[in-house]
Amino acid sequence: WQLQIRGIKVGGEPVELCEAGDCIAIADTGTSLLGVPKQAAQHVHWLLARNVDGNPDELDCRGHPGPEIEFDLGDFVVTLGPEEYSRPAGLRVVTNATNETQFICRAQLLPVDEAPALGNKAWILGEPVLRKYYTAYDWAGSRIGFAPAVQPEVDPESPRTHRVVGAPPAELPTPTVVYI
Repeated sequence: WQLQIRGIKVGGEPVELCEAGDCIAIADTGTSLLGVPKQAAQHVHWLLARNVDGNPDELDCRGHPGPEIEFDLGDFVVTLGPEEYSRPAGLRVVTNATNETQFICRAQLLPVDEAPALGNKAWILGEPVLRKYYTAYDWAGSRIGFAPAVQPEVDPESPRTHRVVGAPPAELPTPTVVYI
């Protein structure tokens, strides 16, 4: 399903690629990440990356504050926070020359190649959006409706009655270490 995007903001700042209102979005239940046009992917990654003070040993980056992404669809704004777009594990960057260390939380983004049918300004609203928002598809009216999805309450004291496939592990993710 294809939608017109009126504009996109990251942290309240407009994404230049879509300022003219000519970007499109694909609502795709088969895509597990947020898709970003390849030409804008690196810039959006930089806008969503955040340094973590204190160099923690472990941290789930989905719980660390960060900018929101807002997709203006005209009558409705779809908003994603770091809990939806972040990689769980952070990135620990060690500079060999100075032995300085940075802990960085990053987004999970899928670069989208240009395609003849879609052009070079196509975003994919995959699982991060479709998990947060309930979507109703109206084939006859050629429209899609969005509403905040109601998530079930989880009581850590009660025994599990089912297994959630793809649920995050109970232990905190170990950061990836990169030496530069």
